[in-house]
Amino acid sequence: MTFIDQLAPYAIKHGRAQGVLPSLIIAQGILESASGTSELALKANNLFGIKSSSEWPGDIYTKRTAENKNDGTVYYIDADFRKYPTFEGCVIDLVQKYTHGTGRETSNRYEAVLNQTDYKKATAAVKASGYATDVNYPEKLNKLIEQYDLMKYDKGDGNVVKIFIDPGHGGKDPGAVGLGLQEKVLTLKISQKIRDILQNEYSEVTVKMSRTSDIYLTLSERAKLANAWGAELLLSIHINATPSGYGYEDWIYNGSVSAMTTKVQSAINAAVIKSTNWRNRGKKRGDLAVLRESKMPALLTESGFIDNPDDAKLLTDNAFLDKVARGHVNGIAEAFGLKRKTVATDIPGPSQKEDEELKFSSPSLKAETEVSLSSKARREIIVAAAIKAGAHVSWKDKLKNNTLTDADVLGLAVKYTIAVNK
Repeated sequence: MTFIDQLAPYAIKHGRAQGVLPSLIIAQGILESASGTSELALKANNLFGIKSSSEWPGDIYTKRTAENKNDGTVYYIDADFRKYPTFEGCVIDLVQKYTHGTGRETSNRYEAVLNQTDYKKATAAVKASGYATDVNYPEKLNKLIEQYDLMKYDKGDGNVVKIFIDPGHGGKDPGAVGLGLQEKVLTLKISQKIRDILQNEYSEVTVKMSRTSDIYLTLSERAKLANAWGAELLLSIHINATPSGYGYEDWIYNGSVSAMTTKVQSAINAAVIKSTNWRNRGKKRGDLAVLRESKMPALLTESGFIDNPDDAKLLTDNAFLDKVARGHVNGIAEAFGLKRKTVATDIPGPSQKEDEELKFSSPSLKAETEVSLSSKARREIIVAAAIKAGAHVSWKDKLKNNTLTDADVLGLAVKYTIAVNK
């Protein structure tokens, strides 16, 4: 496995989620670590020369390094660098620097690096931010990107987006309650619908849920599950409460967040409102644990008010819950550029199967049995027997909905009930 093969999955996973071009991360890794052969890379899995600090909780690797005085004089010191178990740790920290800044300034000096689609603009932004003193730093990165065709890692093709869905509350914690409804039940329903739509209709996406049944998880446990899985989005589903409130709102962390976080919030907010026609209560920010403790873009949505009679009525309507879920999915798809699955056209559907079941070998059989139908009970017997013998179950739905014609029933009777009693 080459150095690029080792580094690319981490660059794709964390760069794409936070709006940093994977090609930029990989090129920096090649340049700054001599393709993984530098002392720091070999001894500490540190590709970008990231130094330790008093806040760093991990291992430390001490290395003799050259420093420059203001007059240009070179001197040497023993410097402490962060030591990582794998390359992934240093990629996470590099991306964190781009999304959050140095932490010592009031604004993020690397803001221009984020959400670029042109690698040359991204490398220029890195240099302009003061990341490197080498005046030729952008040109060196551009040359590496072109030499190794690193632009291919910026494209969505072949990348699987990992969406972590968190149904709020559960188990001993019912969440908000009102008008005979429990938040934990509704959040699980909506979350399952979101999961099913994503998995059934979109390619290159995988979904994991914090819970799929009525169990209790702490807020920290939910964030830890998403972090450990390496999710690119944590979506926490909730229902609001207060009789005077109605409509939809969503929340992101009120501290420093990535550009991708605000992009996801804007996309989902707009899509849910469009799908449900709910009152838009706004895009909000707060110090919520599940958002604060997540390492990826995280959004908490509040879909309606459980104790408001009008919202509660909507929340008991399964078709409306479909709209709520659809809005969430549409927003996710827009933010991450998800592609719809190609629908096969050569697979026979129920209607085609039904047509096959109504092909008679003898036209006289249909005419002969037509006169034998005299009651609803007879119809039920014939349909049940036909399904038992192998007919499609959709015939039962047609019978229940009163859309089953006499010819349909007679056809099933001839093909199945008469045939099996020969």
